[in-house]
Amino acid sequence: MALSFRWPFSMFDHSADDGLQNLRDALEKAEEAVSSSSSDTEEERERKEEILEGFRAKLEELEVETQKSFRITVCSAMSGECVASVRLKPSDSVLHLCEAVVKEMGQKVVSHSVLFQNEVLPQHRELREVGLQDGDTVYLARAPVKCLTASHDGTACMWSFEQDSCSSSDPVKLRPGGALKSATVSPCGTMLLTLSTEEGGSGKLWCAQSHHFLHKLQGGCGSASFAPDGQSLVGVDADGVAVIWCARTGRVSQRMFAPNASSQWDTDSDDDTEMSFANFSPCGRYVVTASGFGAQLWDTSGNLLHTLHGHEGSIRCTAFAQNSRFLLTAASDDSARLWDVETGRCLRVLVGHQGALNYCTFSPTGEAAMTASRDGTVKLWEFEDLDLGLGEALRVDCSLTLEAEGGVVSSACFSPEGSRLLIACASATVRLVHIATGQLQLSLEGLHEDWVRSANFSPDGLIIATSSYDGNVGVWSATTGKCLRVLQGHSQAVVSAHLAA
Repeated sequence: MALSFRWPFSMFDHSADDGLQNLRDALEKAEEAVSSSSSDTEEERERKEEILEGFRAKLEELEVETQKSFRITVCSAMSGECVASVRLKPSDSVLHLCEAVVKEMGQKVVSHSVLFQNEVLPQHRELREVGLQDGDTVYLARAPVKCLTASHDGTACMWSFEQDSCSSSDPVKLRPGGALKSATVSPCGTMLLTLSTEEGGSGKLWCAQSHHFLHKLQGGCGSASFAPDGQSLVGVDADGVAVIWCARTGRVSQRMFAPNASSQWDTDSDDDTEMSFANFSPCGRYVVTASGFGAQLWDTSGNLLHTLHGHEGSIRCTAFAQNSRFLLTAASDDSARLWDVETGRCLRVLVGHQGALNYCTFSPTGEAAMTASRDGTVKLWEFEDLDLGLGEALRVDCSLTLEAEGGVVSSACFSPEGSRLLIACASATVRLVHIATGQLQLSLEGLHEDWVRSANFSPDGLIIATSSYDGNVGVWSATTGKCLRVLQGHSQAVVSAHLAA
């Protein structure tokens, strides 16, 4: 008699309990068959008992594992109808819950939000951290996704995906003029911002609903980004002065000059007297600017709080932690520095790159950071005991180094839950890497015929948008790596693509 079992159990199988019962029944029948067989030799009986013992041990392991997991019922937030039932571990993240639902319901270009006890659950939190237990019910809100793209052809396109459609509708085209550098949606979703090279640098605001032009940002614009509340913008004007604009009117509400520049308009092109960029903190209370080797921290009334000195090269990028307590600066001196926002004191020095840094960002949890350099590498840094950082700043070694394909990093970002890195390099391929192991999870390839310029996640972390010098935009599943849509409508390089619900 041959002994064989089919193991139907899966941690994401909502019928796991039924599968375990089927295994128990099959094992019991096999045990009865072995005990009732009188024709077997002693050697055959011993061999079958060994096989049975192995299956008993495996069944016990699965039963223990099942006890560690719990079943979650997922209902539609609109209708209340049950749409899925999944089994997960308490240590799984909310993102894992979304991925399990997507696998069961099928892949669509929609944004997912999970609600539990009337609160939207953060993607990076573990299920046990948000209070979920076995048998709980969560509600799934699904919304059509939009993709805003910007191109060197002088247009920005807004693409919409209907929830039950297999294709995207024709895009709405904005024509700001000049080669576009970027296009973004305001946090409140009511406005669009386009930045172009027109007239030496121009920023324009558009109504996100009607797509009508609203106004230009006063004084020209080299760079700009929205405040967290969407009511204002901060950036650098055509004269190299950091500016806060009113989003409602486009007029300048505050100017911030480099510490060694005069309070009057200054057309000096020296790096020390011109601001290179300006950004809001996530809490909206602070603005960081950079000029030459130094960075400056301001309040939104234009009062200088701290001047940050320590770099021996021009500061190329800054990033706030999500809690606004810490700030990263990345410079051309091959290093990055971590600062205490309240005191202006340097806590850590991040060394290890062999070339000028051009990008830095914190993970969503604030426990790690990423830097990208012209040496063709992306490095991950982990922070411990930042509150104990007294005295001289500590030097930190990186925990993970990733080599860029072609030696150039086009863009890099954390996934919304913080467990993955999305990296676009000097190639037509985009890589998704697990930061805990450095292992490649997905390779997005087969669409683009030229370098990928940018790659970004949707807010729920389940969809990725890529833009390329070939003029095409790809919309991909971050779970399977499958290309879900190809957006063709630009005639030149597409420099940015942002997904929003």
